[in-house]
Amino acid sequence: WQEPVTFEDIAIYLSRAEWDTIAAGQRELYRSVMLDNYQLLTSLGYPGPKPDILYRMEHGEEPWV
Repeated sequence: WQEPVTFEDIAIYLSRAEWDTIAAGQRELYRSVMLDNYQLLTSLGYPGPKPDILYRMEHGEEPWV
């Protein structure tokens, strides 16, 4: 028996210091990958709530934690 994959299993969280060191293109790639991962999980029936980091990214806020 396997437990289902959760968003937390595949998410990569960056600190503000880490976020500040990556280039603009890398930031866009990060946003895109995080949103794509969530969309893939939901397409597979992921029942969990939408993570706060995704709400922040969708509203143009910085995703660092």
